[in-house]
Amino acid sequence: MHPIDWTIVGAYLSWVLYDGLRRSKDTHALEGYFLASRSLPWWAVGLSVMATQMSAITLVGTTGQGYSDGMRFVQFYFGLPVAMIILSVTLVPFFYRAKVFTAYEYLERRFDAKTRMLAGLLFLVSRGLAVGVIISAPAVVLSIVLEWNLAVTAVAIGIPTTLYTMFGGVQAVTWADVKQMVVIVGAVSAVVAVLILGLPEGIGLGEALQVAGSTGRLETIDFSFDLDETYTFWSGLFGGLVLMLGYFGCDQSQVQRYLTARSVDAGRRALLMSAFWKIPLQALILLTGVLVFIFYLFHEPPMLFNATHEDQIRSGGQGSEYASLETDFHDAFEQRRE
Repeated sequence: MHPIDWTIVGAYLSWVLYDGLRRSKDTHALEGYFLASRSLPWWAVGLSVMATQMSAITLVGTTGQGYSDGMRFVQFYFGLPVAMIILSVTLVPFFYRAKVFTAYEYLERRFDAKTRMLAGLLFLVSRGLAVGVIISAPAVVLSIVLEWNLAVTAVAIGIPTTLYTMFGGVQAVTWADVKQMVVIVGAVSAVVAVLILGLPEGIGLGEALQVAGSTGRLETIDFSFDLDETYTFWSGLFGGLVLMLGYFGCDQSQVQRYLTARSVDAGRRALLMSAFWKIPLQALILLTGVLVFIFYLFHEPPMLFNATHEDQIRSGGQGSEYASLETDFHDAFEQRRE
């Protein structure tokens, strides 16, 4: 990477770590560490809710989904606003007035400690497995960009996150999430702008979207009842509703967020903010994938995006075969352009 890139990454990580450690001064008490003393503003909690649901897998996988399949995946989130309204009326005031630290603490009050332990264990196991994937996915991409070993890259991602979480508690995590959302929205918007500016002269956004539409990638809503279709309006509305009720109502990673709000109304506003901003953000990320598809209709893509892997193949025993494939690939691209 360019030295400017390293400077930006270093400055950002230093800022996140410093701010997380600085906020650890207010986390000596149990409620301060786990619930930020119920003092966070609704907009910060709302951004944290969105950032917690989003990961590098979203940016990589959803963009790939838009590239290969278009905008249809956005239907998966159509049940989210309904779920958030239901939770705002029911579980947010319930958990807040119960004065619990976790979603599973109430299970011990209602049933017994064994029930709480089982629910907590299931959460920790599932979240631990998920975090492994969440870290390894961006590590694969960053290891290519940085030309680092994959394991070293994963450790480099995990250690700063662990430090500010361990010392700063949920308050540090929430404000780190706020920073992350600003970076994510800004970065995705910048990528969209670069893709549009990278189109050939005479090809504007309207023409690009017309081409995307001719391939079916702008077909966003499907009202059919076809059970063979994975993403339809109805599967997103009803299936997504059930999934979102379970995730935002029972998963501690989400429940803890709105328990840090200053009041019941603040918790409600945080969830509703996520409900109505999540779909446009997902649509923007999917659109990025669609624009990547259009971009590579006019610009020849590399056969392998991993330059290190490509160099290994060129210098290996299959170098001549790879060169022949590359020539065929170039000829096929030129024929398609004609």
